Amino acid sequence: MKKSIILSLVFSLVLAFNVEAQSCNQGTKMAKRTWEKFGTWKPNISLIPFKSKVDKVKRAWNYIAGNRSSTIGPRYLEVDGGNETGSITGQTKRTFVTPPSFNNTMKITINKYDGRAETGVVICSHGKDGVTRTIKTYMFPNNRNGKNKVFTLTGVKGKVITVAMLNKSVANKFKYRINAK
Repeated sequence: MKKSIILSLVFSLVLAFNVEAQSCNQGTKMAKRTWEKFGTWKPNISLIPFKSKVDKVKRAWNYIAGNRSSTIGPRYLEVDGGNETGSITGQTKRTFVTPPSFNNTMKITINKYDGRAETGVVICSHGKDGVTRTIKTYMFPNNRNGKNKVFTLTGVKGKVITVAMLNKSVANKFKYRINAK
């Protein structure tokens, strides 16, 4: 009897975890915090004050969440900031959050360069008004073949973008590089 209850609870947790990976829930809190730190979005803001505000948000973000490989929780993804790299193991997830986009389009590139875990990706936009939208979803297959996937996002000016990745494998890893342009 106890064994069946435990198995039922574990199964429920796994289902809840998998459902969450394909939604925009992971980045919502950090997007909200980013908006709180960033302040009011002005579409005609000039690039220099914008980058200054982004740097302040990034410093606050790094203080809160950090960008170390051992950090639990979302990571900051700077637009045009180069590659972030990492590894996701055993049914864990990784979430990245950008500052508000200065442009109407953005390209997110995820390069799976090692590992064989099937890994789900969901990309979402978060507006200052609290509206969250799923923009793209994708599933990296369970194989050792490297794969470079480019997601072209449109209509993202003034939106915070989150990228959540969930390793769906129990024992396999997913090694990646991610960047935003």
